[in-house]
Amino acid sequence: MSGSPASAPSGPGTDRANGAAGRPSGRLLRFVLAILPSTSAGRKLAAGAVADSVGSGMFLAASTLYFVTVVGIPATRVGAVISIAGIIGLISPVPFGRLADRVGPTRVYVALLAARGVGYAGFALVDSFWPYAVLTCVLTALDRGCSPLQQVVVGLIEGGENQARTMASIRSVRNIGLTAGFLLAGAVLAIEHRAAFAALFLGNALTFFVIALVVERLRRGLESPAGAGAGATTAKQAGAGPEKTGAGPEKTGPLAQEAAGEPDSGPARVRSPFLDLRFLLFTVSNGILSLHDSVLFLLLPLWLTTATSAPASAVSVLLAVNTVLTVLLQVYVAKFADTTARALRLIWFALVPLLLSCGVFAGAEYVPAWPAAAFAVIAVVLLTVGENVHSVAVWNLSYDMSPAPARARYLATFSLGVTGQQIVGPVLMTAVVLPLGTSGWALLAGVFLLAGLGLRATGGPRPAPTADRAPAPEPAVTAGATGSPASTDTPTTPTTPTPSEVTS
Repeated sequence: MSGSPASAPSGPGTDRANGAAGRPSGRLLRFVLAILPSTSAGRKLAAGAVADSVGSGMFLAASTLYFVTVVGIPATRVGAVISIAGIIGLISPVPFGRLADRVGPTRVYVALLAARGVGYAGFALVDSFWPYAVLTCVLTALDRGCSPLQQVVVGLIEGGENQARTMASIRSVRNIGLTAGFLLAGAVLAIEHRAAFAALFLGNALTFFVIALVVERLRRGLESPAGAGAGATTAKQAGAGPEKTGAGPEKTGPLAQEAAGEPDSGPARVRSPFLDLRFLLFTVSNGILSLHDSVLFLLLPLWLTTATSAPASAVSVLLAVNTVLTVLLQVYVAKFADTTARALRLIWFALVPLLLSCGVFAGAEYVPAWPAAAFAVIAVVLLTVGENVHSVAVWNLSYDMSPAPARARYLATFSLGVTGQQIVGPVLMTAVVLPLGTSGWALLAGVFLLAGLGLRATGGPRPAPTADRAPAPEPAVTAGATGSPASTDTPTTPTTPTPSEVTS
């Protein structure tokens, strides 16, 4: 009888009650839609990022414990391998970026994802030190090589105003996925059985094949006649060359040109990013401003427990505050980075909360326990706001500053600044900022200010630096009957746009 009219009265009062009952789910739906990309392709990329990050969270939470306690590799040797792998990962993005500019970013990106899937599955078979060491070094190189290529691929698939929102959405959902992965790893750690760890490694490996499949299907979809319109728009935004014509359905855009497999001369036409002084200064400035990552994940726990009276349990609360705010802020901030000028202005909006956070951190050292915890929460909120505004701004700026024929190489070089911060940051935090106390926070604020000024001074697109070329020959002039030139065109070999010119 529950479905009879008598048992389902209607009216204004009932509608209000039903609306009230549906509000929580409605708010949740609106929240999910708010952090997802606005396009179908973007949502598919975000879904792949969720799968990837869940697997990564499981691996990060459980792998070290497994190799030390189950496989029996000494902790000191595990630490040494991770350090060596980090050095290898520092340089690996550049050769992968150059390869991507030659054969196409999506092809290289998908190949790297597949290789990572195979490699991470191999961890399930590791039972001694050397296989662990080799796999860790190789996979770290592949991991670091993938990061800048993801930005290039998102730009190719989304392009224009959708790019910033999609990149922000991917970071938001990755935070959610990592958290879910950490929780799932807890079940494996509770079981403490080798088979459970092997299942975790295989599950993580599977996620790389999932995202590779998503990207490959999107690439093929944009190469199809139905996706030609979107590809043409992306090509125009990327500064691609003329469209190809001929019999049959026309395929245009960067991804379609990449599929053509034409030989590439792009890298020879654009000067190395290491010779582009302005871009290098921008990269270094960004790496320095990215020290906020070391503040959050390394300095914060040590500082809270040694320099303040706040309870140590507050560390987990502070990290949770950062995670939640990052999920909420990324997509919202991306709306203000849709042009280069607006992205440059965001640098100022990132600097203000970062500088204020240093002052609040310093003040927390002079108050009792619970006020110190409150100060720490305020400081982390400010730091998180600055971190998110900064990251969204530089995503846009770094992409705009990278010449299309060498975009993968340029973004790979740009990633070195952040990687360098990961090497230098921990030493700076533990050896300088923490021992100096208030003076250390003041010094860090000054470093943030200089880095922000450096980003402002060097950021913004400009004509790509080109390699030196011989001057073009004078136009051939052939006298006609009236003595006028028969042609004013310089004799040249007909050219077609190279894949790197239209895919990056």
